[in-house]
Amino acid sequence: MDNNIEKHEQGIDKGIIKLHESMNGLATMDSDKIAKVSERMVEIDRAINTLGRRNTQSTVQMMTLNMLTDSAYRRLRQCIIEINKRREALESNYYALRKNEVKIKRWKEKGDELSLIKAEEVEAGVPRAKVYIDGALKEIAVLQEAYDEIRKNHNIPEEWDELDAEMDEIKHHLRQAFRQSHRDMVFSGKIQQGNAEYLEQYGVHLQTATDVIGKYIATCDKLLEEGKVPNINHFYEFLDNCVEIFGEEYKNVMKHMGLDNIVRQEFLYRSTK
Repeated sequence: MDNNIEKHEQGIDKGIIKLHESMNGLATMDSDKIAKVSERMVEIDRAINTLGRRNTQSTVQMMTLNMLTDSAYRRLRQCIIEINKRREALESNYYALRKNEVKIKRWKEKGDELSLIKAEEVEAGVPRAKVYIDGALKEIAVLQEAYDEIRKNHNIPEEWDELDAEMDEIKHHLRQAFRQSHRDMVFSGKIQQGNAEYLEQYGVHLQTATDVIGKYIATCDKLLEEGKVPNINHFYEFLDNCVEIFGEEYKNVMKHMGLDNIVRQEFLYRSTK
């Protein structure tokens, strides 16, 4: 090994050193520059541990789980979905590592030059693979914490089941329909066709919804004129009021359709609570 590199033996990226050793006559990167790059890679390797996952904790909890919904059960289900995705990825990575261990062993046993290179190549990727395994485990831990907090803060029992989630769906859809319709009216002054149909599916007359939302917008406009700023809780209270007013209207739609029940309990997963 070149003396200029050898003196940096401690705290270097040995993969880069090996690359330099195998590449003779590089136009720009001499041994001193390679040594500098390799030293700096130590900090990069440390900082890589902050990666290994697609999103920050803030993004996962405030955007992945938010989904513009007020349904705690929907957020719990989203936690479960996201956790399961990461568990499946972990299992895939685990078995990939196990397979690579077997491949490395066989290549080393063969002992020819190409096999040894293959073994070295796969071994070099193991530390980086572990970074992403670590990241997936961190995301699972964050989502588990979020799951527990959402459940506890909404007084949801530990052994909630499909029936609990189904019984919350009407409230969710009413809030969502009014949320989207409010957005339509702020943007364009009227409820667009898609959200008009959404409202009707849950028993809300279009002109009634237009009047209710119009009055809320006027209230907000007045507050803004007075120098007061309606915050997000103000909007949440409006959605809660919409649920109180229209929470039973879906039954008229059911009757019109000829349905006796909207939830078929015999076909739901029920806990043993």
